Amino acid sequence: MLFRPQHILSALAVGGLILAASSASSKGGSPASGQPLFNSLDQFVLFAEEEIKLEQGVQVSSGDLGSNSKLDIQKEVIISGDLFADRITIDKKTTINGNASYNELDIKKDAQILGTQTKPVQLPIIQLPDVPAFQVGTQDFKFQGQDNTLPSGSYKDVILEKDSKLILAGGTYNLNKLELKENSTLIFNAPTTLNIQFKLKGQQKTSILPGQNLSPTDLTINYSGIAAKQEKEDDDEEIDQLLTNQEKKDLQEEEIGRPILFGKDSLLNFKLLAPKAKVNLVEQTTFRGQILAMKIKVEKDSILSRELTGVKIAKQEEIITDPEGGVYPISILLVSLTPDATFEDALNVAQNINGRIVGSVNSINLYQIEIKTRTIEELEDIINTVRSRTDLKVDGVFRDYLLPIEI
Repeated sequence: MLFRPQHILSALAVGGLILAASSASSKGGSPASGQPLFNSLDQFVLFAEEEIKLEQGVQVSSGDLGSNSKLDIQKEVIISGDLFADRITIDKKTTINGNASYNELDIKKDAQILGTQTKPVQLPIIQLPDVPAFQVGTQDFKFQGQDNTLPSGSYKDVILEKDSKLILAGGTYNLNKLELKENSTLIFNAPTTLNIQFKLKGQQKTSILPGQNLSPTDLTINYSGIAAKQEKEDDDEEIDQLLTNQEKKDLQEEEIGRPILFGKDSLLNFKLLAPKAKVNLVEQTTFRGQILAMKIKVEKDSILSRELTGVKIAKQEEIITDPEGGVYPISILLVSLTPDATFEDALNVAQNINGRIVGSVNSINLYQIEIKTRTIEELEDIINTVRSRTDLKVDGVFRDYLLPIEI
């Protein structure tokens, strides 16, 4: 793969992108006229019936993007995957490390598509399936603290309070509502299906994590967004701001579902099917898996990956050269964990240094953590702090050295 000069690859990025490329799904062949271009959604990290919007600085480490209508990519975005849409808009300083198939293209002069461009493209790209029918239960749960487990079954409203943790034992859950309050964590310890009728929301710094030896798509979320009866929520005004006037009317008439919203600095792993709803990932979200929805908006500086492996690629302005000639991002650590460590353990390391996970190579338990450091000394202090913590299941802590390293 090729990258613009201002985006420099680390050793982790090289290994991660090779792993992601080797596990990518094969593309569909040429369809008959009027038939969908693809018969499977497996290759897509994002697919929207109407529109995908990626804000400034978003990175897609693996997986394709597709829309039966519009794909809007803003400036300084990096996508390591293919694009499929009726109309594609690409803003300045954006790089597509893949192919693009479209009927209309608007691309700024200093943006580039490094693969093959194909015009026209057969529509629809693919047809989203319907959410399967299900029946919710009547029992509500509010979880606090860290020691909570919920067996499969049909429930009504499930709420994780601030700083709480809930483990899903696996199986099928039918819910009216799932809400994650600030800094709460949901863990699925076996393949799980969540069928949600009315509301799915996560506040800032929420996490949805796979248990050991599970992939992000071992959690499937099927979302309707349409309540059995009219319900008032304390965030209705916030949700209204995500909708156009026409969409507000459509929501009232149950033509579309209630939008899904995840707050800033979230860490998410799942496969989400929401064919009648908008999905909004607020800035600095790290996501692995698939989102298949009516509309999708990913806010600035978020990191997306279809595969288990995903990495952040540093920009030139984030790179420093130390007195010994080492070249690396000033605000990125590589943390190697012990073989028995889980994704939750990696999150614990990140939280202890006020950082966020932006990349990982799960096959070797290696994590890329972004921290708020601006000098070599600050970075060195945090490295030494993590190395001294015997309770964090850490095998090693390293700078994210870039290739080639000057000796």
